[in-house]
Amino acid sequence: MQKVSKNIAVYLSLLAALFFLSRCAQPVSPGGGPKDEQPPQIIRYEPDIYSTRFTGDRFKIDFDEFIQLDKLNQQLLISPPMDELPDFKAKGKSLLVKFNEELKENTTYTLFFGDAIVDITEKNPLKENSYVFSTGDKVDSMSMKGTVLQAIDLQAAEDVFVMLYKNNNDTLPVDSLPLTVKPFYLSKTDKNGKFSFSGLADEKYLIFALRDLNSNHIFDQPTEEIAFLDTLVRPFFTGLPQRKNADSTVSDSMLIDSLSTLVADSLMQLTDTVNPDTLEKNSLENKAVSYELLLFKNRDSVQRLLKAGMARRNLLEFAFSLPAKKIRLVPENYSSDSLWYLEEFSKRADTIRWYLKNIPLDTLELSVINGEDTLEYLYLNLNYGSKSSRARVKKDEQKKKVYLEWSSNVKGGVLKPDQQPKIRFEQPLETFNTALGSLIIGQDTTYRPKAELADSFHRVLLFPIELQEETRYSYYFPDSSFIDWNGYFNKEIRLSFTTKTPSDYGKMTMHLQPEKKQPYIFQMLDDKGNVVHESYFTSDTTVSYPFVNPAKYKFKLIFDANGNQQWDSGYYPDKIEPERILFYIKEIEVRANWEIEETWNIK
Repeated sequence: MQKVSKNIAVYLSLLAALFFLSRCAQPVSPGGGPKDEQPPQIIRYEPDIYSTRFTGDRFKIDFDEFIQLDKLNQQLLISPPMDELPDFKAKGKSLLVKFNEELKENTTYTLFFGDAIVDITEKNPLKENSYVFSTGDKVDSMSMKGTVLQAIDLQAAEDVFVMLYKNNNDTLPVDSLPLTVKPFYLSKTDKNGKFSFSGLADEKYLIFALRDLNSNHIFDQPTEEIAFLDTLVRPFFTGLPQRKNADSTVSDSMLIDSLSTLVADSLMQLTDTVNPDTLEKNSLENKAVSYELLLFKNRDSVQRLLKAGMARRNLLEFAFSLPAKKIRLVPENYSSDSLWYLEEFSKRADTIRWYLKNIPLDTLELSVINGEDTLEYLYLNLNYGSKSSRARVKKDEQKKKVYLEWSSNVKGGVLKPDQQPKIRFEQPLETFNTALGSLIIGQDTTYRPKAELADSFHRVLLFPIELQEETRYSYYFPDSSFIDWNGYFNKEIRLSFTTKTPSDYGKMTMHLQPEKKQPYIFQMLDDKGNVVHESYFTSDTTVSYPFVNPAKYKFKLIFDANGNQQWDSGYYPDKIEPERILFYIKEIEVRANWEIEETWNIK
């Protein structure tokens, strides 16, 4: 009995030992205690980080706990870029990396892992970790930093590649390299638009930013956004590279050997690449350099027809890539002795609208001519929203009671003291009759309210009236008061609004004092970035807006270089940068019955 008990005890001890070993062999979350918030710590690199004369095809990083890779493809950056990505494998407490192409001679490589290395328990990331080595006798240790902003609004541009090119190509000019050659160094912007480089050689580079739509690190798509500087840039020296995240378990001899090699290589690099007379200047003056790049989409350089067709009933629209100043639209299968269309240009002059009158056609054939060249020959279906014949469409519209549509300048049921009510119709008016209309002002009713046409197209009707404070107005017009030139008439119209007192608004005055005389565009923006007011000027001026709704506003200035009263993007083939934009240093809150006056010195 005693022997049996002894055997049972032995068996239980063996089972307990096996269970303990199995727990040790498997990476599992702890069963209790405080939550693990510590990222993996690096114990050693093989070969060591910042190694020189690197000749192998792989390296390994050992950590103090089990690790895994999280979204590596989204965060990995390799400089210089490789045609074929290395193999990455998280194995236990190690990261194994094997290169799949031959490394360049005398080159410093940087593999930036971002936050992709995490522990397996809580996925705590080892932030912004990099591995750096050199295939030559030195590790380059120069740096560069900067910011990429959207040119149109100066907001941070995230996830944009920033690329550096060496000026050593014998067959291509340096400014053509982004169009045909992969960069020598590569970085990527963070959520704040910030980017940085390290491990750079001390020489001049072309810097170029790209929102890469096809992931080939080449600017080869017309819709890709880009940014550039028209001069070469030079990195700066911030000190010798330091080992990061090294665990205290690394032996003293390993650290001494590593640092000795590092210092020797860095001193060699400084001797080889930096003039001792300029070292102090580079390290002190250039240290503060931060480059700013403005991201834009190349403006079109070739006139193209982008879109043509019926925008709504009896309205043709032709959209072009450039202002359509030299465009002629020539009908080929229809002519008439009477006026059958009116032509209108958009504000940017890149869209032409044709208001059509009683055309007995289902399809209009039309040539689009730019100068002496024919851009397109069009076959345009004139039956808006239907494939039926024009006669059938007209009959169907009569059954459905299609009316003349309109809109007004009343917003939120209010008109400001300096406004007058307007109605804009979708088509030119043939006749209008307000004799049966009425206007209620407060409690009083008047008939036959005054109205007059306010544009040459006969589409805008103005109701001249001197508005009173804190008063309700209501216009009424029965159906058929307004008839367009195609015979469509209105349903009954009710246009109601109120007025406020001048004290319900604020007054905003800005004194604009530019250093240089040239065309400018001044814009007042609401909290959603919409333009509330816009003014144009060329020299010292004062703009004043007397009836401003109480709210917070921003102020934007566009350096309108070509004087066309709109912001223009850049054009890389001619090295034209986008038109410069400035924002006023502060947001201004306009309050009711307040007058605010500011001065903007523009440099």
